[in-house]
Amino acid sequence: MPSLGTFTTTVHPFQSPTPHACSYEIGLANAKNALVFIGGLGDGPHTVPYPRAIAKRLEARPELSFSVFEFRLKSSFLGFGFARLVDDVADISALVEYLRSIGKEKVVLMGHSTGTQDCMEYTSPDHNAAPVDGYILQAPVCDRDALTEEMGEARLEESLKAARDLFAAGKGHERMPLEHLPASFAKTPISAWRWYALAAIDGEDNYFSPSLTDDVAGPYWQRVDKPIMILHSGNDEYVPKSVDKEGLVQHWRSLCRPGIASELSGITPGAGHRVEEPEAEKWLANTVVQFLQSIT
Repeated sequence: MPSLGTFTTTVHPFQSPTPHACSYEIGLANAKNALVFIGGLGDGPHTVPYPRAIAKRLEARPELSFSVFEFRLKSSFLGFGFARLVDDVADISALVEYLRSIGKEKVVLMGHSTGTQDCMEYTSPDHNAAPVDGYILQAPVCDRDALTEEMGEARLEESLKAARDLFAAGKGHERMPLEHLPASFAKTPISAWRWYALAAIDGEDNYFSPSLTDDVAGPYWQRVDKPIMILHSGNDEYVPKSVDKEGLVQHWRSLCRPGIASELSGITPGAGHRVEEPEAEKWLANTVVQFLQSIT
């Protein structure tokens, strides 16, 4: 596991739908370009270690002129139980607009876990989000599959029925009863609507299920109009062992427009979900730098 040491950050307050928003810049001083990191469920600024490794690697490549930005979204930490992807898109777009206002030339979004779903949601024309120059998806997992592994299919379907019952009673924004949630959610308040979004086959977060047909998944990937790199973790603990991760990544690439999905896409060898293994972290940082070089 990477060491926890101290590090320096530059704080950027900015206007956002989330009050008192700040972004935190690490790495190369006075960089012309920005890599924006978006974490997963339960994450917030600096909870995932590898952005700092990427920032260090980028400092060694000053000609690329990229620094790394992290920030707090409405959904950060335990906020994800009542905040939707559309809320994240609004927060991300506000940060992108701020970065453009201070002269950043290229802005690339890098999502981890649910942050990858944010990246996919960001591409929807419904949101009219501020344009960016590329996307990196790290650990694009399916929450439904991970929850099925934890709860079992029968119990998961029972929980979804409970959520639908709350919808029918006009209580979709109320907290899901604990008896219908897995142990991993015991300390996380989550609404019925948000639970359904995460856990249902037709939930709004379900971009990455291997069981999605091309008729459903294809339009998601077709709307990506900037370079994208897709990286599954080789030993991701939230992906069922039956999933062919390499095959899935290559299939997603095939659904993109020609030339959009990077040939660097694939598997981060030896990596768990958060890429905390030193060699895997080094591989990831180098691969991210290669991708940024390809679009600079």
